[in-house]
Amino acid sequence: MRWFTDYKDELELVFNEAVRRVGAFPAPLHTAGLAYLDKFHPLKKDSTKNYICYLLPFWLREQTKLPSDTYRTLSLANVFVMLHFFVQDDFMDTDTGADERRLMLPLSNLFQAEYSHLYRECFPEDSPFWAYADTYLRQWAECVAKENEADYFRKDPVRIAYKAAPVKLASTGVLLLCGQEELIGPFSRQTDHTLLALQMADDWADWREDLETGSYNCLLSLIRARIGLKPGEPLTEDNVKQAVFIHGCLRDYAEAASASAGARIGLFHAPHMDAFHQSLLDDLLAEASRIDKERGLLELGGFAYLLSKRNKS
Repeated sequence: MRWFTDYKDELELVFNEAVRRVGAFPAPLHTAGLAYLDKFHPLKKDSTKNYICYLLPFWLREQTKLPSDTYRTLSLANVFVMLHFFVQDDFMDTDTGADERRLMLPLSNLFQAEYSHLYRECFPEDSPFWAYADTYLRQWAECVAKENEADYFRKDPVRIAYKAAPVKLASTGVLLLCGQEELIGPFSRQTDHTLLALQMADDWADWREDLETGSYNCLLSLIRARIGLKPGEPLTEDNVKQAVFIHGCLRDYAEAASASAGARIGLFHAPHMDAFHQSLLDDLLAEASRIDKERGLLELGGFAYLLSKRNKS
């Protein structure tokens, strides 16, 4: 995990500054903001890790050779991008109460103000950065509004990455500041493939929750197609368990993620992002292999399965 450990000291500085800024929010928003930020702190145990959000500019450091504080500033800005859009996602995916909305909506606007201010300090009004920012925002808006009806996983999987398109603000900023705008397109496409793999990994982890809430999920989309459900026909938990644990659907899902990763070859070489991407694929493939092995042991008979469990203990 050098793609993470090499930057732990930098991330400590970035998140310390994020804590300082959120702590200066007006009451009671500073308390709620610090609690929300704490949920995603990469150096704290049991936090939700969203590595690509704040590591993306650092992953370009060797190729771009900018001053160290530039990467920290763009990483910090992306921390607030992450917080703002996660609040938006929470509102879309969960049934929040009125009291929470009264607190979180203004907090989300303060997160947005922070990253807008940080990026304005780096890029003048006439910088092409702002055209890219508009593009990423439009991609995000279209994706979250249409993902269920469009069923991107079956029809155009890489568009699923647009749900996280604002993450690319930081990498685009790095490439503009070092005078390599021509690389923004190739790196953006490379990042899209990584974001697709990340979404697929998250959807495997979250399929039960997404099934319950009706949120779009790549794995559930694949299963719906495999069992021939028509639009509007309900998918059940039993359907999913049979597809995954009996019919080997997770193996097909993991191989689809690997096949998509092959399309990124030659686009742009960023070793730590490549390593992060590969770790996502390895985890999916390992889960598929574990399930395949357990299914094979069950097919041989319960005694063989019990022996395998005993050997692990």
